[in-house]
Amino acid sequence: HAAICLRPGGLQIAKEVEDALLDAARRLVDAGWTVEEIDDVPAIREAAQLQERLWLGDGFGALADMVASDGDPGAHAVVAAARLKVKDLPADVISRSLVRRTTLLRQWRLFLDQYAVVLMPVSSELPFPDDLDMQGAAGFDRVWEAQLTMRALPAMGLPGLAVTTQLVDGVPVGVQIVAAHFREDLCLLAGEAIEARGAPASPVDPDC
Repeated sequence: HAAICLRPGGLQIAKEVEDALLDAARRLVDAGWTVEEIDDVPAIREAAQLQERLWLGDGFGALADMVASDGDPGAHAVVAAARLKVKDLPADVISRSLVRRTTLLRQWRLFLDQYAVVLMPVSSELPFPDDLDMQGAAGFDRVWEAQLTMRALPAMGLPGLAVTTQLVDGVPVGVQIVAAHFREDLCLLAGEAIEARGAPASPVDPDC
């Protein structure tokens, strides 16, 4: 029994992403799975915020100094965007976040007792143009929002598998398969069923 959530946390997704998710669900049904469409998953935006606080809540000043001395423009863009997120964090943000994380873990464990796997977007958009996150606050925020699931799920240590199902104008698109803790086997089982029903060719450029 699987679930599909098209818009976790109210995420707005591109039509191509939605089409790929629905296609993946149809493939699982064809393979004998039962797939239920659900409106949302537990507290995914709060999980993303916890991940952000655990990343940034300790040692940000030292990190910013290292980035400044290194001079890498990509790292500088991340630090610049994160600085506003850090300035109002309480001194005990790490301990608070870890305590709250246990509550979210329980919510997800209960949720995943109902479903073997959940299908979700990898990103709400197709792959971005190069260096979009370095083109000012708007570009960074667009990438940050689109990658909600990639930020939230690691906070809870949940296994996930991305499967490409098609190409849109040469750009890969597919689905993210999420399962309960220590159930990577279910991700692989569902991924195998989806991929067996058609995967795009991945030619290798010999000059790369």
